[in-house]
Amino acid sequence: MRNKLGIISGMGTRAGLLFLNKLIDKTDAKCDQDFPEFIVHNNSKVPDRTLAIVYNEESPEYELKRSLDILEKCEVDYIISTCVTSYYFLNQFDAPDKSKLLNPIDLIANRLLKEYSHIQKIGLLATTGTINSKLFHDKFQSLPFELITLNKYDQEEKFMKSVYMEGGFKSSDISDYAYDLFNEALESLMDKDVQLIIGGCTEVQIGIKNANVDIQFLDVIDVLVDEVVDIMNLKKIEIAL
Repeated sequence: MRNKLGIISGMGTRAGLLFLNKLIDKTDAKCDQDFPEFIVHNNSKVPDRTLAIVYNEESPEYELKRSLDILEKCEVDYIISTCVTSYYFLNQFDAPDKSKLLNPIDLIANRLLKEYSHIQKIGLLATTGTINSKLFHDKFQSLPFELITLNKYDQEEKFMKSVYMEGGFKSSDISDYAYDLFNEALESLMDKDVQLIIGGCTEVQIGIKNANVDIQFLDVIDVLVDEVVDIMNLKKIEIAL
């Protein structure tokens, strides 16, 4: 019997679609039956994760658990969330379905150790919620890398603004100004002499595709796609994501 993937999306919706497009592009399918079977719950009701972590606003736990329950009823074999910050809450759940959850932070760490062991300074572009929750920082304590983040001003006024502003990366209609702010945030991080940048927020992929920079880049969406292709035994197309 084929495995079935469950996807928690809606945080943001565009990031969820980006994951799906990349998964489809990475699958060497010759017919309908060669593509993976997946169930998507685009849960746009999930309260903002960063606001919950940083400002103690409404918790997303109830809606995230609702998504898990829906996917569990669909009898999925694996589950991913296309929002990195959501893993701060998902990791706290004590439920059978948690064992099916693919963790992008662990996948990033494994990829770094396997392919980038020569790197020393790594930049992290992620939401303030992800940074404050220390999802990456806690993991990196046992890794031989120095993790670098933006200063407070660049984090809030450049990166976070590019994601959350009207016309930002979470919008249906993204403005040129959002891309400009993202590029400024990216340049600020590169000015810290990092050798590689981790896209620790799924919206980073939206901005990076228009950025003209010469630096190694590792993104959570890409590592999740690769893991899904491998774990579900899909035939893989070797392409640059």
